[in-house]
Amino acid sequence: MQVLIFGCTRQADALVPVLVHDGHHVTVMDTDSDRLAIMKRQTDIEPVWIADPLMQDFLIEGKIETAEAFYSLSDDDHKNLLLCQIASEIYNVPRTMCLLSDPQLQAFYEPLGMRVINAGRDFLNSAQELIAR
Repeated sequence: MQVLIFGCTRQADALVPVLVHDGHHVTVMDTDSDRLAIMKRQTDIEPVWIADPLMQDFLIEGKIETAEAFYSLSDDDHKNLLLCQIASEIYNVPRTMCLLSDPQLQAFYEPLGMRVINAGRDFLNSAQELIAR
């Protein structure tokens, strides 16, 4: 499965090796080229460095048109929400998951059909369930 991940966070560090081990093709996007380089050395991913996070060109470069799953795992809840909505509504990615640290945002967006996750203990299991669906 083609998996696209936005954000080189601790959550991505935990999820990416599992996805790669399970045979998925993983592309990780981030604005920090050093963190991308470290992740590339540790796992077999395709890195995409984001020079201008306000432009959507990095989604095209990350091959969002062929992505079967999209995880937005940055430290910015609002950016995660926006990118998941773009992936789902504009690019029709069938499986999207959004990392949200704000419980109020979680409570608001979950009933609207957005798959949200927090960084708690069940993160990895919940994230893997998205692929298993």
